[in-house]
Amino acid sequence: MDEDSGLLDRFQKSFKYYKANQPPPGLQNVIRIDDGSDKRLEPVNLLSNGSQFPGLLSPECWRTYRVTGRPGLLVVANPFTGDGQRYWTSRCVVDYPGPKNTNILPQQLEEQLGPNGWWPLLQSCSDPTKRRKLAKVLRWATLGFHYDWTNKTYDDSNRSPFPDDLGDLVCYLAAAFGYKQFSPEASIVNFYPVGSTLAGHTDHSEDDLTAPLFSISFGRPAIFLVGGPTRNETPDAILLQSGDIVVMSGPSRQYYHAVPRVFSVSEEPLEDQCRRWQTQSPEAVELSASEGMANICPLRWKECQHISFWNPIQDYLESTRININVRQVKRTARS
Repeated sequence: MDEDSGLLDRFQKSFKYYKANQPPPGLQNVIRIDDGSDKRLEPVNLLSNGSQFPGLLSPECWRTYRVTGRPGLLVVANPFTGDGQRYWTSRCVVDYPGPKNTNILPQQLEEQLGPNGWWPLLQSCSDPTKRRKLAKVLRWATLGFHYDWTNKTYDDSNRSPFPDDLGDLVCYLAAAFGYKQFSPEASIVNFYPVGSTLAGHTDHSEDDLTAPLFSISFGRPAIFLVGGPTRNETPDAILLQSGDIVVMSGPSRQYYHAVPRVFSVSEEPLEDQCRRWQTQSPEAVELSASEGMANICPLRWKECQHISFWNPIQDYLESTRININVRQVKRTARS
């Protein structure tokens, strides 16, 4: 739009600024949630409900904030332990793109996939050039209700079982924020190679827009833009790192948001913060010590402790951001 018209698309202007390479964007106005010192962040104290979840700190230990000026927008600075990060990233790359879930892969590649899907094919590829291309080809996988990208709708006839472990995780998160009736029914797992973006948009295809949207990031750091209900509002830029969580509830549930930049290793904004899957915490909840969480896959949890299983996933994370977003589709809870 013409700037002189007074109707400049301020959201797109910010998007282009943070996407640019020459010159690269300055980060002085970016909200960092890792230390909570930004004046635009208002601390939120969560209380434990008495239960614990493997791979997570207890809710009272989470560094949770409201973003001022964005009603309903909350952020959590990595509540995951190193074990938790390894488990969920392995689920995202090894299991969730499997044949039973919908994903986006070229037709010729679909013909090469075995019963286990994209990850085994990537690991069996010995040609370095082909391997790099294959690593970038997977961009999303849908779980539960499979979103119709053409018609922008959900259909009861196009649905697979929602993963039990992911459902348990998001229900635990939702309960910590007071949404005890939240029903996780659809997820899009996005895979962002360095250099890729997500254009500005709103999520409005669900029947129930009063239910929050949960977004969990792993891997490479990224800039997350969140504005208002129109594109004419200048957005805030938030630095999301591995393990960080965004909750879009209330008015912010329908705000414009985007990802204009995924940081490469050479431009890491925080060199000592990016590989959080290597860390441990004394407050970590071990799988064996947790009750009522049998849906966490014990085999996958143990495999993540072995170098031979984990190192290929870690290599993939060096050039990729993974985002799991989960939402409720229907107005009433579904089984």
